[in-house]
Amino acid sequence: MKKIFTLITAALMMLIVLNARAQDSQNDGDAPAKLKSYIGIFGGQSRALSDFKSTDYSNPKAGFAKNGFVMGIDGAVYFYKHFAIGYTISKQDQGNLTFDDDQKISQGYTDDFKADGSTVTADKRYRSYNILLGPQYTFVYHSLRFDLRASAGVIKNTATPSVEVAITGVPAQTATFTQQSSKGTAFAYGGSAAIRFDMGSGWDLLLKGNYVKSDGPTISTTGRTSNVARIVTKQPMTEGQIVFGLVKEF
Repeated sequence: MKKIFTLITAALMMLIVLNARAQDSQNDGDAPAKLKSYIGIFGGQSRALSDFKSTDYSNPKAGFAKNGFVMGIDGAVYFYKHFAIGYTISKQDQGNLTFDDDQKISQGYTDDFKADGSTVTADKRYRSYNILLGPQYTFVYHSLRFDLRASAGVIKNTATPSVEVAITGVPAQTATFTQQSSKGTAFAYGGSAAIRFDMGSGWDLLLKGNYVKSDGPTISTTGRTSNVARIVTKQPMTEGQIVFGLVKEF
């Protein structure tokens, strides 16, 4: 996790240094002015990646998450030429467990417990807010702006799926147990690349790709009297987002 964040940050810093040296070689009269700050709204798709999208019952990190909708606010405040502090606040929905997911989990518990059978009932969805902040550098080419950003912040979950499991034929686990929905907050990091098209009068069109990764919230289970079979204690979350938006410079 830290290695990926370090690589993203290092790549961004190398590009900034190279471009800054090129600017320093210009005459003072040709030096670029500080770019205008901006704020905008966006919407698009948030894709579950890695363990988050996995449907492998034997992997306790598998989240069974789906692709969903994301919307939010994105902006940057420039403090020196093309250097800025960028920020994103987004809300995303990564779906719920399907009937096939329930069946797969049920069969896994039946096999692991060596039970007569099991019934799995899932409820609620993956719903969360991302709040991310980080350094940004912008390249300018005619009417186009290319924004590169490394970010860190939090994922605030408002819900994760709850999973209720009833095992039959196992004396050690006669009670129904439940993997509870979580409203936990977890550290998140990532990076983004965006293209803005200047339409004039301070308005831009935005096309942006976001990558967000987190160890995710802590997950608790109640009613369990046997530690046999799948136990989820942490739900890692990895998201890849493609969004379109409208931006206003100020």
